[in-house]
Amino acid sequence: MTEPARNVVWVVSYPKSGNTWVRFLVCNLVFGVQDSAAALNSMAPDIHELAALPELPASPVFFKSHFPFSATLPFAQRTAAALYVVRDPADVMLSNFHYSRRSGTTVTDDDLMRKQYVDQYLAARGDPRWIDLKIGTWDDHVRSWLGVRHPFPVLPIRYEDLLADGQQAAQRICSFLGQSRTSAEIAQAVEGASFRRMKEIEEADIRRRSVGIFYKPYLEQSIGDGLRFMRAGLAGEANRVLTPEQRRGVVSAFGPLMRELGYGTGNGLI
Repeated sequence: MTEPARNVVWVVSYPKSGNTWVRFLVCNLVFGVQDSAAALNSMAPDIHELAALPELPASPVFFKSHFPFSATLPFAQRTAAALYVVRDPADVMLSNFHYSRRSGTTVTDDDLMRKQYVDQYLAARGDPRWIDLKIGTWDDHVRSWLGVRHPFPVLPIRYEDLLADGQQAAQRICSFLGQSRTSAEIAQAVEGASFRRMKEIEEADIRRRSVGIFYKPYLEQSIGDGLRFMRAGLAGEANRVLTPEQRRGVVSAFGPLMRELGYGTGNGLI
């Protein structure tokens, strides 16, 4: 019996690691510059928001996921490649804290609320909400994609490298996907996925009440309060916000993997 063709390409990460940014960039490079979350989702659907798994075409197809890799991953046997977005775990934790405020599970941005969230996150080695949704801990998630050999290639993309040199990161993505693009086309794709441009898309989607990444009816209250999906887009923010004790907690929880990924050595954490 012939095995089904491997034609699924994942854009995957632990939540709040830059998945939306990379998904916009990938779709801009492959399909042309996207101008809304709806357009993005039509090109690279979010596996978590599908009511049922679709029939796959014969051609390559892109999906966004926050699942760790396992034999139970949807389309595991159809996976051809994955782009894995990784980010400094301290910044991932801080970004998840602010995301919890947007979704209403955390109310205020103050030292006490942040401390409670950080303590809970570090004790679980990830956001308990994501753990309950089978996304797992941050370090287990990273190792499931980057720490084992897969029967398909995986391209690691560091959030910080993309921030430092988007053109070079985009060229790596093109090479990985077998896409030939001119320097001008790559520059256009990078600009179309810039933080500034994605904030513009978010505000336009909110004005139109276009349901997707940036607008959902149940988020009306937090959106009205000024909380946005596209919040800061920074690297190293957690090192400025967390207390010394909290930074030590990050190292205690994730230090070995941080060293493997090159995190901590330049920001005083390790």
